[in-house]
Amino acid sequence: MTAGARSRAGDTSPWGLRLVHAGVFLVLAAVPLGAALPEWRHVARALSRPFHAGAPPRWLLLVASVVAAVGTARLLVGLARRRSAPLWASLAVLAGVGATLASGRRPPEERSEPRANLAFLASARRVHLEMVGQLQSAAAVPVEVGPWQAALERARRDDARVADRTFRAVPPRVVRVAEPDSRAEPVVPGDLWLFVTPDGVSFSLRVVGLEAGQPALLRDETGAPLVLRGLFNPDLPDSGPAAPLLP
Repeated sequence: MTAGARSRAGDTSPWGLRLVHAGVFLVLAAVPLGAALPEWRHVARALSRPFHAGAPPRWLLLVASVVAAVGTARLLVGLARRRSAPLWASLAVLAGVGATLASGRRPPEERSEPRANLAFLASARRVHLEMVGQLQSAAAVPVEVGPWQAALERARRDDARVADRTFRAVPPRVVRVAEPDSRAEPVVPGDLWLFVTPDGVSFSLRVVGLEAGQPALLRDETGAPLVLRGLFNPDLPDSGPAAPLLP
């Protein structure tokens, strides 16, 4: 039998059987397509803004959904033309399902700006408490950025994650400013703006968060920039600093 004859023979399979076959694989394709939907939404949101919060997309799910979508489209084309779809289309759907299952069943991590802002504030609060303790014990805090940067890296929470639109992670930074109200450039979410007096006896911290994908200073209930202050007080009892404001 020639190749053309075999092709014509393959195309003579009952249309009802092809319909059942396509229906089964459409149901299977819904697994990777549905699982990847939150990831595609995150990608679209991230590409439309300078910065975004949360974990990066689960790339295996994205690839699985594309593979399954290609296979599904080819199955539907074959059904519309009343021809049997090639074997690779069915295998593509199965591969998408397998990759989805291999990626795990955990729900996508919450990616929200309020959650990231709370994490930024919690990290800053831990730095603030550490330096207040040092201020009271040593009567001064470091005026160099290095010790502050190290303290921020120790205090950084896992959910205090931010990335740019290329999905490159933005590392936490302490940026020293010349005056308490000075503005650092460029403005990057997750930064701590540090003002410390030359003698190290007082300091203030302002926290840069996220607002609609743009960096913005965190503000208190009155709308004013939130400031964490430290000032040496020789009359303060030598007791440990208060518990952190946030867990």
